[in-house]
Amino acid sequence: SSGINAEWPLRPGFEDMAPREVRAAGIVLYRTLPQLQILLLRSSMTQEWGPPKGHVDPGESDIETAYRETEEEAGFTPDNIEIAEGFRMELQYTLNQPFNAGKRKTAVYFLGRLRNPEQEVKLSEEHTAFEWLGFGEAIETAIFDNYKALYSKARDFLKGS
Repeated sequence: SSGINAEWPLRPGFEDMAPREVRAAGIVLYRTLPQLQILLLRSSMTQEWGPPKGHVDPGESDIETAYRETEEEAGFTPDNIEIAEGFRMELQYTLNQPFNAGKRKTAVYFLGRLRNPEQEVKLSEEHTAFEWLGFGEAIETAIFDNYKALYSKARDFLKGS
């Protein structure tokens, strides 16, 4: 192989600058008002619904990323969120966007309770809408099996605690 990747035709070796793996972290955020509900955001780019999450910056831990992204995307600061001890789930999948085609992505999710269930969501430009859904509805409407598994695991964890 010449070392030139068709996706990166600029010069030999350039593709080595693009990481093969992408890492992200987020929080499945829930509230009790009076029933359990989780927060889902609709992406401006893909129109897909999911929990707040984003890419891990260099030097950042997964939980730091999850907190930062939840604040950026939904307006909730870390002191408004109580992270559930013992819940952590990693989803792994292959990206299919043109720029990232074929790259592996690992998304780490934590489970967090919104301390003030009536606090308002403040969306960033990254999302066009939000919904607070019961676990059953979130699982039914999830288009990705890994999200169904994530929401199911979070629901089961909360039932057991």
